[in-house]
Amino acid sequence: MYTLALAILLGLITAQVTSFVLENVPALAKVPVLGRNDNWFIAASILIVWLTDTSILATYGIGSTQEWVDVVGSGLAVAGLANLTNAVANWFDK
Repeated sequence: MYTLALAILLGLITAQVTSFVLENVPALAKVPVLGRNDNWFIAASILIVWLTDTSILATYGIGSTQEWVDVVGSGLAVAGLANLTNAVANWFDK
């Protein structure tokens, strides 16, 4: 349960930091591969999982022997949970 809360918290922090940076540095939107906001958010989610050395997937028994697979998978899980949390909050906001 704490792992799920940690993943949601990391996702919300990443979303706020990503939106702040993209609003204040418009040159980042011109990067060919990462030009869209969603791609920057996914990259930032993977980066924050790597920086905090958090393994969301391993706590649920889905860990891998290769570290990069666990980091990318956990980053995608953080991004997905943040989008799910945002969708639920918007649904309640109606």
